[in-house]
Amino acid sequence: MRCNIKVLLLDARIVSQRAYRRCFSGEEREIRLSRHIQNFREVYPDFQPTSIYGRRNLLREELERKDMLERRLRIDIPEFYVGSIVAVTYSDKKLVGMKNRFLGICISRRLEGLKSQFTLRNVIEGIGVEVMYEMYTPTITKIEVIKLEKRLDDDLSYLVDAYPEYSTFNIHMEPTSHIVGKPVPINPLKVKLRPPPWTRRWELFDYKGIEDVWSEQTTWYKKKLRRTKLADLRKYDLIADYRQVATDINEELAIEQEMLDFETKRQQAGETRRRILRSAEQPHIHD
Repeated sequence: MRCNIKVLLLDARIVSQRAYRRCFSGEEREIRLSRHIQNFREVYPDFQPTSIYGRRNLLREELERKDMLERRLRIDIPEFYVGSIVAVTYSDKKLVGMKNRFLGICISRRLEGLKSQFTLRNVIEGIGVEVMYEMYTPTITKIEVIKLEKRLDDDLSYLVDAYPEYSTFNIHMEPTSHIVGKPVPINPLKVKLRPPPWTRRWELFDYKGIEDVWSEQTTWYKKKLRRTKLADLRKYDLIADYRQVATDINEELAIEQEMLDFETKRQQAGETRRRILRSAEQPHIHD
């Protein structure tokens, strides 16, 4: 079994190297690394190839990235994370003005490529509203980052069972500027959940943004099930560790260079002055 795992990992590495043949070496590699966005996977999760190597397709990924870059010329897609306050303006033919604007906190970002999705949540007139958007859908006309920040968790789905004040934001909230070159702030806020029952058993997950979730669980559950964490079993999942930790720097450098070449070519042609490859924490990427 151990031998088979080694063979699978070796095959996965070979597939990765074939998919990104453009490798840099020597002085050129050092220059690329000096300009490399350190948290590239967080800034551009939609440009990341799938972590399941068996589902990778070189041609499909290349065509999808071209479509994504073309879309970014038409609309400014800013950098934001789970926990950021984002406003989305989208077209809706059923409305009088043909457009609608929704503001909320980003509670999740999932999938990659043209299938990239993000979900916003807000409490409107006492009712929790969650809207899932496809990032590259042509119905979106504008994406605004009202407040750029991170949270303690990469998934805030538990806000559905939290008190409304943790998900309530003024739809006319004024934008808060972020100083370029400064680290993106992490909001240490811990939410308090309403009494059970919940939509999911949040006490089984290792969420850092929930305040004392186990004590809020009912006595019946405490008697029936021993106190445990799914993270206790998660540490034995070697494949999950490999997918999260193993990062091929050559892949990121190749994707960065592809984005930079596209941006430079379009700027020289006079089609746009917009910068596609950028990071709030690293202002000197193009130097």
